[in-house]
Amino acid sequence: MIFGYARVSTPEQNLDSQIHLLRKGGCEKIYTDVASGVRSDRKGLNEMLKYMRKGDTVIAYKNDRVFRSLKNMVELIDKFNEAGVCFKSLSEPEFDTTTANGKFLLQIFAAVAEFERNLISERTKVGLDNARRRNKLLGRPSGSKKETIEKYHFAKYLYDSKNQPVKVACKRAKISKSSFYRVEKAL
Repeated sequence: MIFGYARVSTPEQNLDSQIHLLRKGGCEKIYTDVASGVRSDRKGLNEMLKYMRKGDTVIAYKNDRVFRSLKNMVELIDKFNEAGVCFKSLSEPEFDTTTANGKFLLQIFAAVAEFERNLISERTKVGLDNARRRNKLLGRPSGSKKETIEKYHFAKYLYDSKNQPVKVACKRAKISKSSFYRVEKAL
């Protein structure tokens, strides 16, 4: 059987183009995930791994849709090999574990991809360290926005002067109860 695997990282992204290409590539059954590639608990991938049998082929649009890292790639390719399953990438035809060259190239490209991710991580850390040295504030600003504080005051007015319950006052002021109490605690 020819299995397809498609993955996007966030719900805002769309799986349709990958699924279309996988069907066009001959996939009989397609497993999907909407999850970060670094997660190991990808339901679709894990389900596909359970149903693979000797002689099956797994096809992905790109190898990074399946593999999280070089280590993960080696583990999964070993699992595929032990089960007698082949792996192919539609957009990277050199990734074809039915050939020795394909196996070799798969390992090289995965190493380069991991190297690139590590470089990005190092650059990010250096950038954050430099920002800290310049006393640059990082992360979300502390405190509430001016708009939220104004909504709090309106809700507080409705609660105090109009004897409306907090829930009703917050709804009219278009502020959540948790934001109302957070602002009140901060003031």
